[in-house]
Amino acid sequence: MFDSFRHFLETPGYHKIIGEDYLIVEFKCPIKEELFTAWSECHSIVYVMSGQKKWITPTKEYLVKENESIFVRKGAFKNQQYFEEGFCVLMFFMKDDFIKRCFDEDIRRETTGVKKIDYPEFIYRINVSESLKDLYHSFFSYLKQGQKIPQKIIELKFREMILNISTDQKNSDVKDVLYTLSKNVDGTIEHIMEEQYIYNLKVDEFARLCGRSISTFKRDFKKIYNTTPGKWLLTKRLNLASNLMLSTDFTIQEICYDCGFESDSHFIRSFKNHFSFTPKQWRNARIKTLD
Repeated sequence: MFDSFRHFLETPGYHKIIGEDYLIVEFKCPIKEELFTAWSECHSIVYVMSGQKKWITPTKEYLVKENESIFVRKGAFKNQQYFEEGFCVLMFFMKDDFIKRCFDEDIRRETTGVKKIDYPEFIYRINVSESLKDLYHSFFSYLKQGQKIPQKIIELKFREMILNISTDQKNSDVKDVLYTLSKNVDGTIEHIMEEQYIYNLKVDEFARLCGRSISTFKRDFKKIYNTTPGKWLLTKRLNLASNLMLSTDFTIQEICYDCGFESDSHFIRSFKNHFSFTPKQWRNARIKTLD
């Protein structure tokens, strides 16, 4: 799993600006695979300068082309790359506290009619007006100077960008999701786990997604589910795998990776320990029973 936020935060060589609870970076994709899975503990706004890339979630696909922009909630997703075109992108990573501060201090005063979303989408398209496009491009001069620019100036510019997006009526859904996130700092453990368990994230990475230390996350998780994160994840993934084996013609390997297992051998071993049969044996036996 490609940890995008940590990669750009810790890897030298990128044009970037690091704030207390945000990160701005310009990059050409460092991954060489055509299809790969990535994740981030931060929400992000993505603006494609050139080329195109596809973001893939379990329910939708979003092809983002030159001069197009999206808002991506924190979590995992798949990316498909197109190597025949040069790809360059601006990414604005935001922690929950940054969104809350922007909404409470800027957006709330300048906008009306916001509503909380019970089940937010993972990705939202952003309408790129001429003024927003100019704002995106204006960050390049700051990025070239890196950390030499006073943080206050960068944050004001960042918040201006968020406000520009939120005051555009065509971005009302983005404004609503920002409001929702500002009211649910760190999100709920239940929502994050139910949405993200299909990805091969480690327990400490789930803790980061939930905005908690590993010890606090395990303690809070135990109160909610009355079990450990590791046991809960294994059960959820095995149940999903068994459902997919009966409802699809996916191969065992495809099901293994679609359910968040590290490898074929790990999946087969875990499945046999739980069901007393290998996945292939179990599938064949159940199909015969259904026939």
